Amino acid sequence: MRALATVLVLVAVAARPSHAWPENHWGSQLPAGDGRELTVKLCSRCHNLEKTVVARKSPKEWERSVYDMISRGAQIFPDEAEQIVQYLSAHFRP
Repeated sequence: MRALATVLVLVAVAARPSHAWPENHWGSQLPAGDGRELTVKLCSRCHNLEKTVVARKSPKEWERSVYDMISRGAQIFPDEAEQIVQYLSAHFRP
């Protein structure tokens, strides 16, 4: 019985909601600008923003990355995706 309880606790910890990432302090590293809040809100639903903060991509590469996230299930509307791409392209260029 104790082993079953331990397994259930471990499963509950591993299956925590994706919006509970403790590493979301990376969002505070994003520079101010149009699209910042939207980028933090929508992109950090699924992952922390560490790779975003350190990445340097061309506008086309950012567009590819954002639409790749959408194809993986990110709940982002096309107009929101465009704002995110513009923000990332303006602040995280090569």
